[in-house]
Amino acid sequence: MPLMPTQEGLYEGLTVNDLKARTLDRLKQKALNYDRFSEDAIMRALIDTEVEIARAKRCLHAFAYIVLKEGYAQYRAPSNMLLLKKAFYYQSNTQYWELDQRNRAWLDRHIPGWRTVTGDPTVTYPGDNYGNIRKIGFYPQPNTASGWEIDPDTGAYEKSTNISPSNNVSGLNSTAHATICTDASAKDFEALAVTVGMMALNVTDGSQGQISSVDGSQFTCALTGGTANTWAVGDSYTILSGEYGVVTSWDSSESYVFTTDYGVVTGVTNENNVFLEYFRRPVKLTFGEQYPEIPPEIHQYMPDNVVWLLKRGAPRGSSDFADAQAGREAYLAGLGGYVDLDRASEDSPMMDSYI
Repeated sequence: MPLMPTQEGLYEGLTVNDLKARTLDRLKQKALNYDRFSEDAIMRALIDTEVEIARAKRCLHAFAYIVLKEGYAQYRAPSNMLLLKKAFYYQSNTQYWELDQRNRAWLDRHIPGWRTVTGDPTVTYPGDNYGNIRKIGFYPQPNTASGWEIDPDTGAYEKSTNISPSNNVSGLNSTAHATICTDASAKDFEALAVTVGMMALNVTDGSQGQISSVDGSQFTCALTGGTANTWAVGDSYTILSGEYGVVTSWDSSESYVFTTDYGVVTGVTNENNVFLEYFRRPVKLTFGEQYPEIPPEIHQYMPDNVVWLLKRGAPRGSSDFADAQAGREAYLAGLGGYVDLDRASEDSPMMDSYI
């Protein structure tokens, strides 16, 4: 989840509750009135809209490490990947090259016998699908594997449970409760940019959950996947954030790497492995005070598309159909005005300068 700025006066975007209220206004329904279009229908449409924006604008960037194994050509893609951006093969920790992106038809046409060639990869291609799991292939097949190492002393950590981009705050719980964690040192979670929708880990219990409310030195988080799935006195917690990435391997397992610092992952030995840059899906909208992960400048156009999704099946010539058309036009016009910083810098003369 995105960190909320603590400086007053900055535009933080719209929460799910804000978006639902604006959607009801666009639908010409009274506040909190879901008689015609249900709250569930509006929430599904908001979720679908955020995913559509992430796919269309490619505004959510992420990274991953793929741990290669000798003789294995295809590997699981990160589960939250929308589209591959770039892939790099690290011949050593200090030497790497970008892989060409091709498909298997191109390889069949230009490199006969490519399926049995081994060596350091120079090409990446779309692999097979295994159910809803997508794979990424590499040519030549790797013939060297150095494994994977990570050093927590340098600020990098690996976690094998499912996390999401969240806030990296750690501490101890001081009060026993089924769902509420109270920080023993009275941290102000709101001042630390902890927000609804982030993921919290009960390190002692081995459980995790999504934060549903934040109040001073307390946050509410129902836990699953652990031993007791409660907050006991002395339990160690971590709200994960900072740099966050996926680690996949030849056996299709997936784990996660993160640090306490923003913009860098340190202490990672990546020799003979692949580093991916990709566009990812947003974390699902669940709670009323949660902010969508897409840029705040686009939040205001989400209700317009909800109107389109909910009313587009109305008879042509009806007022509902006209509302749907107007909503879609406003939504597309708003999206058209947004340019991602990464794209804007590609051809910018400023990016040709050196500091």
